[in-house]
Amino acid sequence: MMAAWQKVLELFHSEPASAKKQLSLPEIVDQSRRDWLYAQSCYKTVSDPDLVDYFSFLIKAYERRYVYLLRKARDEGICCPGIISGIQDETTVRRVF
Repeated sequence: MMAAWQKVLELFHSEPASAKKQLSLPEIVDQSRRDWLYAQSCYKTVSDPDLVDYFSFLIKAYERRYVYLLRKARDEGICCPGIISGIQDETTVRRVF
């Protein structure tokens, strides 16, 4: 459980956006997918009611971000087959297209 809090704190203490390298859209989509899956795995491990609420909201936020980025990639004609095919575990993705 402590690792989950450390990950949450890292989100707030990250480097400024200008110091980070610019990622391509497929990389951003993949990172968004990994964030979403990470939030789901954290949700499964917490038992504190406040953390359950927090991770349920975080899952929803990451899911919406992921869907938005998938649509944006599709609109720009970018194909990310490796990203979409990587989701075959117990998680589900709403129909995006």
